[in-house]
Amino acid sequence: MRLLRLIPIVGVLVACERPIDVRGLYVNDDGSGALVPCDQPKTLLTVTDSGLATRYRREATRPPEPLFVHLRGVRADSGSIYGGKHYLAVRQILEVRARGAGECPNVANSASWVLH
Repeated sequence: MRLLRLIPIVGVLVACERPIDVRGLYVNDDGSGALVPCDQPKTLLTVTDSGLATRYRREATRPPEPLFVHLRGVRADSGSIYGGKHYLAVRQILEVRARGAGECPNVANSASWVLH
C-alpha cells in the first residue's frame, strides 16, 4: 500500500524537474543511443528515445556516424555518487544534423572511445 502512495509522489517530482538544453554528438547503434555533450566531453549520457533514434537513422549516412543534436530534456543519474549511469529523458528534439566544422571541438578526440 505504501508503494501505491509513493508512485504519484515520484511522478510529480519527475514532472517538476526543470528541463535542460543539451548540445552534443549522438550515435545510435540498433536502439541504444549515446550522447556526449559538447560542454562535458568526458560524460556519456544514455538516451532511449524512439523519435530520436528514427531521426538518427534517417540522417546518418554511415552509421554509427556521430551526428550533432540539440535536445531538451531531463537528466537523471542512477547508481552511487562514485559511479553509475547518466541518462537524458528527451522531451523535445530541437535539431539533428551532420556535425559542422568547429562544432563540439572538445569532443573530437575524446568521443572516439565512446561513439565508435
